Amino acid sequence: MNIGASTACFYPLETEKALQEVIDLGFKKTEIFFNTSSELEPGFVNAMKKNADENGVEVVSIHPFSSAIENMCIFGEYQRRFDDFVPLYQKHFQAAALLGAKYVVIHGARDKRKIPLDDDFYFERFMQLVELGKAEGVTVCQENVHIFKSQHIDFMKRMRAALKSDFHMVFDIKQSVRAGYNPFDFLEEMKNEIVHVHISDNLLPEADCLPPGKGNFDFKRLFNTLENAGYKGDYVIEIYSKGLDVRTELEQSKRFFDNLL
Repeated sequence: MNIGASTACFYPLETEKALQEVIDLGFKKTEIFFNTSSELEPGFVNAMKKNADENGVEVVSIHPFSSAIENMCIFGEYQRRFDDFVPLYQKHFQAAALLGAKYVVIHGARDKRKIPLDDDFYFERFMQLVELGKAEGVTVCQENVHIFKSQHIDFMKRMRAALKSDFHMVFDIKQSVRAGYNPFDFLEEMKNEIVHVHISDNLLPEADCLPPGKGNFDFKRLFNTLENAGYKGDYVIEIYSKGLDVRTELEQSKRFFDNLL
């Protein structure tokens, strides 16, 4: 089992520099969190791919920078806006393919909206992204995200029933905590559909999004639960840099997992 780190940990450091930080820390798995459209150009993507390959680092997944506006531009009901934004997601999928990444992480639509969004409409739009991803050889995945529809276990169960074998989930520990769920309740329900995991630590209920090893989350239980379900995916640390010496924290987290595993 390899524990990786997301470039998002170093935000707002430029994406290619964040990748270099991940490499310098000795991680062999990473998620690339793109931050703007120019970073999707083939020259930029290929330069990151070359750096990762030369240092033996696998890019497991990518995260679109446009996740903050998916609620309006992908899952909104204005058809022309959706049509105009689809090419941006195609570029993300193409970038993922160039990087050799298996997964693209989608946030989706917000839970509370002025105009309620029908689940069937959401699932139909998501399937369009899934099909575009398939054309590039990548898997489009729904992440559980606080304040989004996907924060709810029941919503994810309905999505799983609608998408069937095309439903794949990215599980995020901190997002589950923020939504008020015990992460292991989410895991037990979705363990067979989870293909990628964002890890962080927490001190329930006082603090979340802590560096692994700084809280009381039961990582052994996490690994055992997924391993027993046949999980073959990766685990990527995703913490936010505000108020942290991220490099030092990730060094300590890496040692924590080296001793745990």
